[in-house]
Amino acid sequence: MLAPPAAAQELWGHAQAEQTLLQLALSGRMPHGWIFTGPAGVGKATLAFRLARFLLYRGFAAAAPHSAATDLDLFGEAPPHNVTAPVTLAVPPEAPAFAQVAAGSHPDLLVIAPEEDARDMTVEQIRAVAPFLAKTAAQSGWRIVIIDGAERMNRAAQNALLKVLEEPSPNSLLILLAENLGRLLPTIRSRTRVLRLNADTAQTPEALAKYDPRIADLTQDSRDRLWHMAGQAPGQMLQLLDQDVLTVLQHLLDYAAAPSAMRADELARGFASPPQFQAAGRALGWLLHQLARGEAMHLPPVRMPELLKFHEESQTMLAETAQLNLDGGACWHELLARFPKIFERT
Repeated sequence: MLAPPAAAQELWGHAQAEQTLLQLALSGRMPHGWIFTGPAGVGKATLAFRLARFLLYRGFAAAAPHSAATDLDLFGEAPPHNVTAPVTLAVPPEAPAFAQVAAGSHPDLLVIAPEEDARDMTVEQIRAVAPFLAKTAAQSGWRIVIIDGAERMNRAAQNALLKVLEEPSPNSLLILLAENLGRLLPTIRSRTRVLRLNADTAQTPEALAKYDPRIADLTQDSRDRLWHMAGQAPGQMLQLLDQDVLTVLQHLLDYAAAPSAMRADELARGFASPPQFQAAGRALGWLLHQLARGEAMHLPPVRMPELLKFHEESQTMLAETAQLNLDGGACWHELLARFPKIFERT
């Protein structure tokens, strides 16, 4: 299984972004504020913790030209004769900084995320950032804050963060992780450097099989379906595996091929509660997208106007049901009653 971002030893699919951050760190030109943006599961948090761990382990705030003094800064003691510049942001897993970051106990790293079941990140959470960054580093020379789900900061929280960005503390680093860049204030975006992370299309789901044996057990067709349903994001692929979304998809395919009121009732009851509600929504959205692209999926031909209308309305209904905590079973009863009508039947 993939390790959580704070404990991940490998970065999957973002070599170019890693090299950009590495060169900035080594050159002493690291911006004080970053926004890592991209779809869920693409690796934003993994890269953020990887960068933080590197800086906390290396223990320098600005690199100078290579010299004996630089080596002493990097290692805290006279370096071995074969010291070379690092080529990645990797940190030895046996290093104390690695274990501290993984355990959430490094004194120079603060991680802020939305509280469980909270819709927004509050100003009280963000007010902890400024005093933390203003303190002298305990170990590394750096003070680093990672804010996960940054787009969920309310307006007051964003304004509080803006004050930090306007007057950054020396040797401090603030990393915002956001799926929806547009929900952050333009003034925050203008005072940070944005790093867009997209799925690396050169990677394949086979590369993930060594982390999760469930992938190795899938057929090639199932792997490809899951990979594209996840938007080629490794974290999303594993989450969909946990939700057994391929089984959900097969239920929808079987129902579309031979709909019945009894089967619709069974499926609606099965899809009513999270995480099945979410998984079924993902599977339905992906299936409709494939049908709209002309994929037959071994189903009858579709009526394109009805399909497009159903796709839009189903996504709206699913989103509103989840956001307003409405009856998931009733939602799926309605969707499953309408789903077969997008097909031409003899």
